[in-house]
Amino acid sequence: MFTVNLTVLAALVAASAALLLVPHPAAALARAQGRRPPWRVKVPGTLPPLLRALAGIAAATAALLLVPGVSGLVAGAVLGPAAWVGSGFVRRRVDVRDAVEQLPGALEFLAVALDAGQPMVRAVEAVAAVSRAPTGTVLAEVAARLALGQTPQDAWAQLRGDPVWGRVAADVARAERSGTALADLLRIHADDARRERDDEALKAARKVGVKSVIPLMLCFLPAFILVGVVPIIAGLLEGFFG
Repeated sequence: MFTVNLTVLAALVAASAALLLVPHPAAALARAQGRRPPWRVKVPGTLPPLLRALAGIAAATAALLLVPGVSGLVAGAVLGPAAWVGSGFVRRRVDVRDAVEQLPGALEFLAVALDAGQPMVRAVEAVAAVSRAPTGTVLAEVAARLALGQTPQDAWAQLRGDPVWGRVAADVARAERSGTALADLLRIHADDARRERDDEALKAARKVGVKSVIPLMLCFLPAFILVGVVPIIAGLLEGFFG
């Protein structure tokens, strides 16, 4: 029965590899339309689909190897999808420090391009071309949607869930709909983003002193005891018993 389990395991691994590596026909259509297929969209804070698939494969494999007979097949069929679904609720921390650092400059550059008379798609393309990741990637996606004919409201509205660009995108989409001057709005957001970034940096600098107390205690307190207290006690004991 162990041989049967290994055969089933090999089939599962091969099928999983095929699903992960072989592009689905819908993926080509999605790329042609300028959008990502659903299984490649990374929701902020959640595990990516590849890690969820690996969790499901690992759970099914463990069930097949540890549980003998038909029970192992049943357990694998249940635990694999359960691990896939359950790992979707696992939250992970998303590092947005680079995006926060780049946001004010990108917004000011975009405002300058709009003031120069560039249309929205050209302005976004220009800023995306000179921006590093992740800002360049975000703006390149917006520019691609604009180039494919989406309205600026729709192109920017798809960034409302972004942890850094969400507020900017929502206000830009609203301003495009109402006809508000975008350059001034972008400068306001740039000033706010720079102020928030500086405030966070100041808070982080203030936390350094607090966080360094415990390491200092762990390093210097034993050293003080060994160098300052132990010799005194040793001298007293030597004088008392000597």
